[in-house]
Amino acid sequence: MTVARFFFLGLIPLLLAQELAAAESKKVTYEDDVLPIFRDNCLKCHNPDKLKGDLDLTSFSGAIKGGGSGVTLNAGDPDGSQLFKSITHVEDPAMPPKSKLSDKEIGTIRRWIEGGLLQGANSKAIAANKPTVDLALKSGGIGRPDGPLPMPGPLAIEPFVHATRGTPLSAIAASPWAPVVALAGARQIVLYHTGDLEYIGVLPFPEGTLCDLKFSRNGKLLLASGGRGGHSGFVAVWDLAKGERVITVGDQFDSVLAADISADQQWIALGGPDRVLKIYSTKDGSLEHRIKKHTEWVTALEFSPDSKYLATGDRNGGLMLWEAATGQEMFNLPGHKGAITAITWRGDSELFASASEDGTLKLWKASDGSALRSINANPGGTLGARFAHDGRIVTCGRDNKVQLWETTGKNLATLPFTGDLPNRVTFSDDGKKIIGSDWRGKVLVWDATSNKVVGELDANPPTLTERVERGSRRIAAVETEIIQAAASYVTAEADERLFRTNLGKLKQSLSDLKIRLAANELAASELKEQSKRDPANPALNAPLAAANESIKQSKTRLTALQKEVTENTVIAAGKAKKTFDAKAWWDARIAKLAAEKSSLTKWTTAQKTTATPRKVSMVDPAAR
Repeated sequence: MTVARFFFLGLIPLLLAQELAAAESKKVTYEDDVLPIFRDNCLKCHNPDKLKGDLDLTSFSGAIKGGGSGVTLNAGDPDGSQLFKSITHVEDPAMPPKSKLSDKEIGTIRRWIEGGLLQGANSKAIAANKPTVDLALKSGGIGRPDGPLPMPGPLAIEPFVHATRGTPLSAIAASPWAPVVALAGARQIVLYHTGDLEYIGVLPFPEGTLCDLKFSRNGKLLLASGGRGGHSGFVAVWDLAKGERVITVGDQFDSVLAADISADQQWIALGGPDRVLKIYSTKDGSLEHRIKKHTEWVTALEFSPDSKYLATGDRNGGLMLWEAATGQEMFNLPGHKGAITAITWRGDSELFASASEDGTLKLWKASDGSALRSINANPGGTLGARFAHDGRIVTCGRDNKVQLWETTGKNLATLPFTGDLPNRVTFSDDGKKIIGSDWRGKVLVWDATSNKVVGELDANPPTLTERVERGSRRIAAVETEIIQAAASYVTAEADERLFRTNLGKLKQSLSDLKIRLAANELAASELKEQSKRDPANPALNAPLAAANESIKQSKTRLTALQKEVTENTVIAAGKAKKTFDAKAWWDARIAKLAAEKSSLTKWTTAQKTTATPRKVSMVDPAAR
């Protein structure tokens, strides 16, 4: 090979690499590169005449505008763009639905998004809106106390109020570190254990209607806000271990709709119909900041877990972020088109979520106020939302759905819900259960792994007298069930025993028949041998024919008997299961009776030892 030829061949890889690099460095634009792909694959469904999903890809402005679910292209972030996830079939709706673009076409669209969604060669790139914060939870456990779990101490178990009918729950709050959930009942807070769903007790709130509940970040305090509309409102905080109020602030002329206590427990923030955000010092209950920036009722607020920020929302969709220590406005966060219904912070304080009547759940970066993601969580209106420690979010709303989400916007699950409109929802401390309520006051508990309903809580707990009466009735009912269960078990066991006896006889008949068949086959074999040795002896023909006929009949009977044994063996297994189930039901009823008797003893003892609480009316002056 000549030097020139060697040199020329050596240039080929270099030239190919340069050509490839030039192709990759070429600006990818909508007009030159992307529209031809759309024309070949997408425009049959996404054109001005058809507008599937309200998405028009025939023009650059239509593609950038997005569809009915919002913007589908995030400049600089193909993996965060719904359109790109659809064409790669990562998420539904898959585009095209029955096929997939080639790797080359997908690569072109990826480079177009990464390059800033250029319209033409001389266009200016759209500023990248890829989140600059890692959406994966990097730290957790902020605020977890040392020592034992912060469980409530002795509480009143006799309800202060027992309403004649259920009402919508205005608030549900779960302790961040202990298996405790608080329900906003009628003029009282009702607490349950989220592990066994047992009733713990009540805290009185005689001053009016409860509007908001929050546990402190260490779980040792419980905050409640509310009051009487157009008359009075305030915020009260209890030390759960003691079951005592430790501070009351506010003294408003209207209900306090939203409130929270900072993680360092220095401040209490509140808001309501007067449109004013107020921040009080817990040191002496003095008002430190009075901020009038919201244009409508303040409906939701929450401090960040590190006490650095305070996020607030109003009935007009206004959302604002404040510096908690100074009350200085940091960011006005536009985007919602309906009332803010919930604000919840992720445990690392890097981002928070806002839920709105516009049906969206929006994620915000705290440090710069940037919008990270908008999730179409509950079309018609999102009414509740809450972060778990691991970064999952649960929402509920006017689409009659309770749903689980990742911060990426991925829907993890839709929980079975058959009640009235779900309006409040939260996680248990360990994230293993979800507690949600509806407009009729029904409170359901789901297993967050299986997504199945595992129980129900009563936000309107019965009195001790009612518990004793109900317990007595349940015991009588269970005793009746035990008699029925015992009879069913005895009957099933006797039926199984008789059937197995008959099956045993059938199996013995089958065994005997096999023995006779073997004997007949042996006799026939001997007769055949004799006939071979003495073929001229006619006396052997009749016995041989009889033996063969007997063998034939025995085989026919054997086949039928084997089938009968097989079928009856299956039936016997079914009868054994019926007996087992009847015994299990009997045992369960016996265990249930023991539990009911134990519960009745508990409530009877409590009834004898608990003083009847003073029923405080909403206008009782001594309540304040």
